[in-house]
Amino acid sequence: MVFLLYVLACSDGKITVGDDPPVEVEPALTVAGPAALDPLYGTPATFALSRTGGDTVSVTVLDATGAVVRTLADGSAWADTLAWDGRDDAGTALPMGRYTLHGDLAAEGATVASSDTLVDLVRVGASAGTLGGDRIPLMWHQAGGAGMYWDDGGDTATFTLAALDVDGVVTPIPAPWDDLDTRPEDLVGQNLPAAYAWDARPTLSLVVGGDVGSAVLTPAIDGWTLTAGTVAPGETVVLTADAPLATGPGVIEETLELRWMAARPDGGEALVGTQDLPLRVYALLGAPTFEETGAPYLPWVAVIDPALRAIGGVEATEVAVISALVAHIYFDLGLSYDTRWGASSYTQYDGNTFNDANFDLSSFLARSRGSVINCTDCASILEAFANMLGATLSYTILLPSFDLNYIKAIGGDRFDHCPFDSGGCGFSYHAVTTPDDGGTIYDATLALDGDADPGTYPGEELLVQAISGDEYLERLVDDGDVRYRYTQKETLQ
Repeated sequence: MVFLLYVLACSDGKITVGDDPPVEVEPALTVAGPAALDPLYGTPATFALSRTGGDTVSVTVLDATGAVVRTLADGSAWADTLAWDGRDDAGTALPMGRYTLHGDLAAEGATVASSDTLVDLVRVGASAGTLGGDRIPLMWHQAGGAGMYWDDGGDTATFTLAALDVDGVVTPIPAPWDDLDTRPEDLVGQNLPAAYAWDARPTLSLVVGGDVGSAVLTPAIDGWTLTAGTVAPGETVVLTADAPLATGPGVIEETLELRWMAARPDGGEALVGTQDLPLRVYALLGAPTFEETGAPYLPWVAVIDPALRAIGGVEATEVAVISALVAHIYFDLGLSYDTRWGASSYTQYDGNTFNDANFDLSSFLARSRGSVINCTDCASILEAFANMLGATLSYTILLPSFDLNYIKAIGGDRFDHCPFDSGGCGFSYHAVTTPDDGGTIYDATLALDGDADPGTYPGEELLVQAISGDEYLERLVDDGDVRYRYTQKETLQ
């Protein structure tokens, strides 16, 4: 057996092994961090320091002339990380441009290594943004007077900022416009809601503002993928939603975090800053189903906002949506049936027939003629609401006169087969809605008696939600040879 003897000799602070020469280690300093940062976002950039040899470090920020504008480390100790917020020693945001982080590594008070890292100070943000893709135009029904409508065209900028900042203070993207009746007088400085089919995948086009110099930046939003564009002032970048908006109709209110990212030397990305982007999106069943297009045959914000909030969470089918609207109108809108005359308040027909019903929706929303209505009004309300949300309905008229089984009229508290103050026990006509020429009936005017004998009291409340036309007549009509007639689409004003 052979024994080898290794002798460690301590000399001049170097380690030797046997007869091998001393191993010399060259001192080195590295300062690694993002290539850009924005001093107005208030999110300091973090720089990681690493060394070989040495024991203390000093790091200063130099401007383009070589003048020191900020001291990050004073040379009294070592630091693994340093943060810089883009400001000088007095706390003032520095001008846009390229700066140098100069570091000196020292050993026993003498500089043994240095490092220079270039950083661009930028001002970046979205100065305007537009939700696009298969966007459905929205309409505000009070734009200066009766019949003066305004719609967003389906491509109007969702938000526009006059400036990214004012006197060094970041301009926030405002909350969505919350007036349901009237559009903003000036769209600059506003944030409009938008509408889509519930299963759409919107795009978001952002106009880049500020000054990015030579920095390479990218925008990022969780759940969205960057699909086009370059980050440069005046240019547009486009992000596309990764998933459908929702699982069904409703109102989506969320704040997206728009992050502006810069490359790091290690191949990763660093956060330059963020913008909060509040959105309100109306998820409809689909595009409006009116026979006509353009204003006023668009989704009215004053209609769909409360309606979608009331029915949110329903299945994305026409039956589910219309049925939920029946309950919303019957229970929630504070309406009551005209038991004195059974007269229409907001719906008019052409001459002495039931052709060409016209619904004064603007007046109804203002309740300018009160909250006492009749069947033509309820049919008009339900048809308009459903068509705006993307479900198909027309009105149809039951004729001729007939006697009633037990019903509970809208706003009423009990079943009655003679609902009129005069003691009258029948209808001269009755307006309902149908998607299929009387095959299926929806009616928000009344609830039927749903028990085995609808001609006797008491009754079992049955809302008229997708009931077959034959069953509807059996439960409603006590006596009379009634048919569905005048099935048509209404007009709006």
